[in-house]
Amino acid sequence: MYNFDKFVDRRGTACVKWDVKDLFGVGPDADLTPMWIADMDFAVVPEIQTALKKRCDHPTFGYNTPTPGCVPALCSWYERRHHWKFTPDQVLNGIGVVTMIRFTLEALTEPGDKVAVFSPVYDPFFATVHNTNRTLVDLPMNEQNGHYSVDLAAFEQALKDGVKAVIFCNPHNPIGKVWTKDEVETIGGLCARYGAYMLSDEVHGDMVMDGNHYNPMGLVDAIQDKLVVYTAISKTFNLAGLHQSAIIIPNAEVRAKVDAMLKGAWIMGPNLMAFTAMEAAYTYGDKWVDEVTAYISDNVRYVQQQVHDFMPKVKLSHHEGTFLMWLDLRCLGMSSDELTVTLGREYGLGLGNGAHYGKQCDGFMRMNIACPRSTLEKGVEALKKCYLEREAK
Repeated sequence: MYNFDKFVDRRGTACVKWDVKDLFGVGPDADLTPMWIADMDFAVVPEIQTALKKRCDHPTFGYNTPTPGCVPALCSWYERRHHWKFTPDQVLNGIGVVTMIRFTLEALTEPGDKVAVFSPVYDPFFATVHNTNRTLVDLPMNEQNGHYSVDLAAFEQALKDGVKAVIFCNPHNPIGKVWTKDEVETIGGLCARYGAYMLSDEVHGDMVMDGNHYNPMGLVDAIQDKLVVYTAISKTFNLAGLHQSAIIIPNAEVRAKVDAMLKGAWIMGPNLMAFTAMEAAYTYGDKWVDEVTAYISDNVRYVQQQVHDFMPKVKLSHHEGTFLMWLDLRCLGMSSDELTVTLGREYGLGLGNGAHYGKQCDGFMRMNIACPRSTLEKGVEALKKCYLEREAK
């Protein structure tokens, strides 16, 4: 078994999560428990580290192509774990997923075209639409007792009104929702009916807990000719610093358009270390992923119990997947900006600013729980102290 209780000290390693503190109104030497940006505090699969060390034994690091086994390893992973079969020729190798979404929009849509998202949602989705001069159509989800769902009537009306593409998050960040088979088929089917592209960010697909099942959009037959799926080793294997992604595009014509756009920007894929890590991760990572998701599931239950017992006015979204929890802290009477700084300066806790995820999200915060239990306990105690001191005000 892997030891996820072990604290890996990331301080002083140019680590965004642990070394960047000014966002929280504190100085570089402050004692801050960071639970914001979406990477894990766990050591990676040992075989990944071994493969990278072996590659470093070779004394040249020139231009590279994908390692022969990296894309077949990706295909094998998705077939054996998620029952989605695709072939290496349907895969493009990219850098960060957000960058790839941006270039996909440029390849498949025109300036001014309408692009829909379902909020609350990963905030770079908004930026990719605005920065490509497309028109954002923000479709807030319905919420009831912590359960979120798409307003299908509003979605269909947006498609009728000319939405050309949908940027989807599957599983959904920040609310921790794992879309059901019926939901994925309905959303993908509506896109197909109205001829809209489905751009599905599925980097959290392996991070699913407690009997829920990730349902790839690639299994929806109706949307195959308008589908682009993005995945990466970043979230599943804690390798975000390697800036790798894979783009799966079933339709050859669509794939050619995206490929041409990427090559026109001289994006030929990630660096050679990323390809090395990718092959090792998808070859040797099964047991590690099984164990890390079980560990994170226990962390989820710990937070839920602590909130229930000591912070009853805090509301949590119904958590099904990802290592990110969505907290409604409006009971504290502060904006998300105020919460970010107050929690940082006065309680030594760094949470993600919830207002970034949608105009309806002020007073919410996002908590990254992919950390040893000792770190989680410290963070929850800080939040509990804030609640007990401020909820009554």
